[in-house]
Amino acid sequence: MISIRSSYHPIDAAILWCDLSDHKDEILQVDLSQPGSLRKHFPQWPKLHDHVECIYDAILSGELPATYLGQPITSDSHVHRVYYSVRRIDLLVWFVRSHPDQKPAFLFAQNVDHSECVSLDAHLAKQAELDYAVHTIEQLQQTYAATTDEMASLSTLNDKLKARLESLGIPSETSEAMHNTLIGAMLATTLGKTPNGKQQSIYSSQAALVQAILLRFPGVDGLSKSTIDRRFADARRLMAQIKRD
Repeated sequence: MISIRSSYHPIDAAILWCDLSDHKDEILQVDLSQPGSLRKHFPQWPKLHDHVECIYDAILSGELPATYLGQPITSDSHVHRVYYSVRRIDLLVWFVRSHPDQKPAFLFAQNVDHSECVSLDAHLAKQAELDYAVHTIEQLQQTYAATTDEMASLSTLNDKLKARLESLGIPSETSEAMHNTLIGAMLATTLGKTPNGKQQSIYSSQAALVQAILLRFPGVDGLSKSTIDRRFADARRLMAQIKRD
């Protein structure tokens, strides 16, 4: 006979699963907090112990959702298992998924013609797919939230690093381009010619200008010949690009 209850304690479900309702009061008198107590007191019903342990294992592994006072039970929960509660619909889904050969009478109608109805298995399969999809969406939302937080943290760290670099005098990409633009403009002005073709500088070439800088500032960090040549080359390329644009 199908039960009309909406939820069950695991021991109640095991009793119904074993079709031992007539012995429920006797079974519930046993201290169920002791491991193996059912097998010890009722050796004539070995499946009672097996079934209740099967249900508890499914709950702790996450296969069968259970609650205590409305809160979900997880492997980390410290609630005594005799207080677990399982919804009828979750028991149905669990039986269909994990024990398709089992059709306990308290959950499944026996010998009823459903030829013109949507099968319970099909309905539960669709429900299981929907539950899985909802669970997947929730996980994706959590991942998205975590990624967003991480990106925000990285952005904050990036801003701090930029500020740190600026305080140390290390140029960023933007300031690097500005420096090269300034250097390029100074080179064009210093080594260039007037509109009438007159040389504007006492230095006849860039090499002469570099040599003069080295003679005036010997041994200064950042003013080696290779560094000056590279910076001047970068500046000239940038100015050439600006003119083309």
